[in-house]
Amino acid sequence: MEAKIGNLELQSLVQLQDLDLALKELRDKIRRVPLEMTALEQELADFRRAHQTALQKQEEGDKERRRLESEVEAFRLKLSKYRDQLMSVKTNKEYQAMLAEIANCEREISAKEDEILERMMLADDWFRQQRAAAAELSTKEKEIQARRHELEAFQTRAESELNQLEKRRDSLRQKLAPELIALYERIATARHGVAVAPALDQSCQACHVRLRPQLFNEVRRNLQIIRCESCSRILYYPSPQ
Repeated sequence: MEAKIGNLELQSLVQLQDLDLALKELRDKIRRVPLEMTALEQELADFRRAHQTALQKQEEGDKERRRLESEVEAFRLKLSKYRDQLMSVKTNKEYQAMLAEIANCEREISAKEDEILERMMLADDWFRQQRAAAAELSTKEKEIQARRHELEAFQTRAESELNQLEKRRDSLRQKLAPELIALYERIATARHGVAVAPALDQSCQACHVRLRPQLFNEVRRNLQIIRCESCSRILYYPSPQ
């Protein structure tokens, strides 16, 4: 709601307050840009680590399966050798010993083939996990890249707007008497940046303390600098034009 203000100094102070609040909000947004950029990089790093972990599991699983297959091949060679030797043994004791070696090789081969089968089943799961992690990473990279571009574009616009607002603020301050600027800054420093506040419903809208009827009527006229008796802020009445 725009204020119809007859006192030019009061009008300038209201405008100065609006500009200062707009500048604060814009500066806060600009300061958050690098923080969000860092958060995006961290988020992307998390997805990359997840994909790398899934890929590493798949590679380790493949390596273990190849090791087991190599061991199975070694036992198969031993088994073939023992079977060849079985025909040339001369005593029953040697024959029984050779049968025991053959049986042991067959057990080892069976056990390791079972392990290989389990590894193959796990490999399917790891492959799916790796593919899912890769797809999530690809999607996230595109989303983060798009968000980066948005933030960079916003920062460029915001810095340009900030420069324009600062020029308007400097120009406005030059029109005000030094004592008014000093008063404004003193109140703003004490009141978290808000030196000028609207008065509505017979109350200061900053501290919400009720104003005396006579004081509120004076504020409504917008013809002089009047301060809240509670919070000391400069008051104005935001009547529609």
